[in-house]
Amino acid sequence: MAYKYKIFFILTPLVVLLDFWTKSMILNTLAIGETVTVIPQFFDLVHVRNAGAAFGMLASMDPNFRAPFFYGISFVASCVLVYCFLTLERRDRFYPWPLGLVSAGVIGNFIDRVRYGSVVDFVSLHVGDKMVSGVELRWPAFNAADSAITISMILLIAAVFKKR
Repeated sequence: MAYKYKIFFILTPLVVLLDFWTKSMILNTLAIGETVTVIPQFFDLVHVRNAGAAFGMLASMDPNFRAPFFYGISFVASCVLVYCFLTLERRDRFYPWPLGLVSAGVIGNFIDRVRYGSVVDFVSLHVGDKMVSGVELRWPAFNAADSAITISMILLIAAVFKKR
């Protein structure tokens, strides 16, 4: 079996399982809206639902349009990722990693949308608990699937800069 397929069929399911397991722990431990401080003024575990895309974008969209829209986006993204995997050269050792990570992220969040109608987010990073010049220094809550997508994008951007 080609290296790219080994990476895809090992990495992607492992990350999907990690995402599923971490979300299950949150679902079984915290009520929606509940927070547990892990590192004061920096890291909390929370249980929030994101009906939108990254950072809650499109969350206010009509729910009758939002669900089919995100299902469609997930389908298109999956088709593009499959195409990218199929067209990778057999000897490519780099691109299977970010493609596997982003595939896992798409699958993990898609599963949530089908099961709950929204995505379960639980990691909350922030600097302190106060506003600074009217701005709260808090990153929107995220999950393992989001982390996989972010890491894959960092790897792809780094590859673009490396080629330059």
